[in-house]
Amino acid sequence: MTFKLLSLAFVAGLAMSAPSANAAIYNFTQTGFDFGASLSGSFQATDLNADGKLITNPFDALADEITDFTFTFSGNSIVSGFTHSFSDLTVLYYTPTKSVFGVLDPEGLASNWFGSTGYMYESGVGATGAQGANIVNVLTGAKTISENFITVTPAAVPVPGAVWLFGSVLAGFIGAKRRKS
Repeated sequence: MTFKLLSLAFVAGLAMSAPSANAAIYNFTQTGFDFGASLSGSFQATDLNADGKLITNPFDALADEITDFTFTFSGNSIVSGFTHSFSDLTVLYYTPTKSVFGVLDPEGLASNWFGSTGYMYESGVGATGAQGANIVNVLTGAKTISENFITVTPAAVPVPGAVWLFGSVLAGFIGAKRRKS
């Protein structure tokens, strides 16, 4: 009887801890803007077509792998601080195996690219045609630049609760078996 329960607990634990197509969270920063300004943010994405790239692009209806996005620019004497959210995101191309992006065409990030107010951000060879980033005040034309790439760090993935539950059930069955022996 104990062996059957142990087997059932093992199968249930495997089923609950099986990997799924959950979105991963990526934190990013970009430094080197004029007067020490910097940018930091995060995005959430799932590689839906398993091509090794995370993409959102308004010109490609099949490229909607980014599900959340935000960043904050610290501001400087040229462009004041601001925040962009998912609704501002225009284009994002990133290969998750790399710690930087914006190195190759079409890698890059652009937000509020077609905006008529606020701030436009574009970074990477795919967006700017050169290394680095531009932030432009759409109304005044004031522009600050960085020649640095975007640095990306995947967020820590928490251990699913199913793993802890499975481990405690397994320990209980082993303890019960030892008491009977």
